[in-house]
Parts: sequence; C-alpha cells; structure tokens
Amino acid sequence: MKSVLYSCLAVAALFAVALPSSAQLAQSPINISKEATVKANLPKLSFSYAEKANITVKNTGAPDIEATVKAFVLPGAGSVTVSGTTYNLLQFHFHTPSEHAVDGEETPMEVHFVHADNVGNLLVVGRRIEFGEKNEVLAPIFSNLPTIASPLVLNKFNIKDLIPETTTSYRYAGSLTTAPYTEGVKWVVLSEPMTFSSKQVAAFQRLFPLNNSRELQPLNGRCILSDVRKAKKD
Repeated sequence: MKSVLYSCLAVAALFAVALPSSAQLAQSPINISKEATVKANLPKLSFSYAEKANITVKNTGAPDIEATVKAFVLPGAGSVTVSGTTYNLLQFHFHTPSEHAVDGEETPMEVHFVHADNVGNLLVVGRRIEFGEKNEVLAPIFSNLPTIASPLVLNKFNIKDLIPETTTSYRYAGSLTTAPYTEGVKWVVLSEPMTFSSKQVAAFQRLFPLNNSRELQPLNGRCILSDVRKAKKD
C-alpha cells in the first residue's frame, strides 16, 4: 500500500521543486480518469451514521457560486473509520453540477459529507447524483429548500441511508473546493451514485442558476487509488 502511494506522489514531488512554495498543487475537484487510477486493496470504510438525527439545514447564500445548501449535524450523529482513525461527520452539502468527473463525465449534482478527526484533519466523502427515481431520504430537504433567512430544522432525519451498502471508492489527496481551498484533505468518492428526480434537481438549480461547482483541477502528478471492480460482461 505504501509503495503505491509513494509512486503516486513521486511526480508531484518533482513539481513541488520546480514551482514556488505558495503554489497549490493538490487541488480538488478532479477528473477521475482510468489513466490516473491505480487499483489497490484499500482499507475498509466503516460508516456509522444515525437513522434518527437532528439536523439544521441552511442556505449559505444562494445564488452565490461559493454558497450551497448545507445540513449541520449534532456531535455523535455520524462517523467514518478508516485505517484505525475515526472522522466525525460535521455537515453535508450539495453542488450542481457534480464537482468530480469520471472519465470526463459529469452528473447533475454531487453531495459532500465533511468529516474531521480529533485533531482537525479533514476527510470528505463525495457521492455523485444522477437523474432517476425520487430520493425519498432527502425529500424532506428538497421539498422545502431553505431560504437564506429561514433555516430548516428536521428531527429524526435518516443519514444512514445516504451511504450505499457497497462502498467501493476512488481516493486521493486534495483540497477544499471553496475558498480558501485548503489542501491536506483526504477525498473518498464513492463509486455508486444516488438518484434524484428531475424535480429535485431542478429545485436546487433554481437556487443556483449559475451553478455552484468549482472547475476541475490538474492532477499535477497525483494518482487516484481505487478498489472499484469492473462490471462483469454477460
């Protein structure tokens, strides 16, 4: 595992020598391409999300492209453990269109689950959103998206079902996708998307007619680690 990581970062180290120290070389989001992806046996992701959580959903400034709809959770509402470190869920929020692309393809939206460990290191789990069936779990939010002045408070909200049973993923070292674009963020992009109805997507896009996603960033020698298996052909 370590040897794979070191080989992935070798080219990035060369870039760091050539560019000024202020350069940001590990930015997010990225295009998850086959050429940059390395298959690996990755540490298990152990999610522990509540089925009945109290959340406060805020509109952080629509239609500003740096704003979003963000759901804040109380301490203890959720966590993910990987390689012996537990990262506590702080909030989850949405972007349109998807910030990450897979082989150049975007989806209408993406949700980010932001976690931090006990010393503040960040791990963000991303899940892309495709058109399909109505998302019943998120319906209480998307049927009543909050205005800037009026947050939405929901009790007994099911966070657990926002994570799929299969948690194969793409993982890489990146950054926040909004200012100040802080690096050192561990990114996990789940391979299995969730679905939204066209009405749910449209409701969010009405808030952000100019979109609220950051453009794709160069890899600068980084690679993506993945435990995603190819679908078997009939």
